[in-house]
Amino acid sequence: MATQTVLLWLPGWGMSNDLWHPIQARFPTCRHVTPDLTRVTHPKDFMAVLEKEVRTIGHERLFVIGWSMGGMLAQRLAANSSVYGMVLISTGSRFVRPKEERSKGWTKASLLRMERGLAENRERVWRDFFKSVPTEKERKEKKNTFLAEQVSQWSTESLMAGLAYLREEDCRPLFHSLNCPMTIIHGKNDVIWPFAAGAELAESLPQAELVPIENCGHAPPIFYPEIVTLAVQRMVESNGEGKA
Repeated sequence: MATQTVLLWLPGWGMSNDLWHPIQARFPTCRHVTPDLTRVTHPKDFMAVLEKEVRTIGHERLFVIGWSMGGMLAQRLAANSSVYGMVLISTGSRFVRPKEERSKGWTKASLLRMERGLAENRERVWRDFFKSVPTEKERKEKKNTFLAEQVSQWSTESLMAGLAYLREEDCRPLFHSLNCPMTIIHGKNDVIWPFAAGAELAESLPQAELVPIENCGHAPPIFYPEIVTLAVQRMVESNGEGKA
């Protein structure tokens, strides 16, 4: 019996798994796994949810597609599980950075302010974040399903847990364990997680290929789905077998 290909889809902070559906439809012969992160209440529980899903996969060929926070989760998962390849989107190895590295992420103080704001006015924080995801050019495009989504499906507790995860996680010590093929997709005009973070990640991992997108913000899966689709297709069709 042929080994089935499994695609594990990990969204960005606060984002809906439904946003993956147009790309998932391009891979009808693959099994799609989309963990529900919307009710997580502690930062460590994100990995617990993923590990539970992976235990059901067995010896099937697992590829992981991670967007933003999901890209960090993907790196940690790949360091400890048999992953045949990853497509990492709008992400990096470390979100919180010192002031001299603000071109690659946020300062701890900025993220803590966002956490306090979330506790006081969830709707305002989400609205401000959501408006920053696309570029001005992208806002003018007819992506009505995405641009009309002004309410996150995540609980307030899960949004808080996600911010805590982003504040605490550091994937750089995992680099020596990441030996599967990787494609890193990053918008050149991303103001949520700057392009320099994706470039740094690609430079740190010799097996990674960087795919920059001009005039793109933080949402390549929405505004450039064909680029993400092609990256996943190439990964799935490649002969590389990653970790066994």
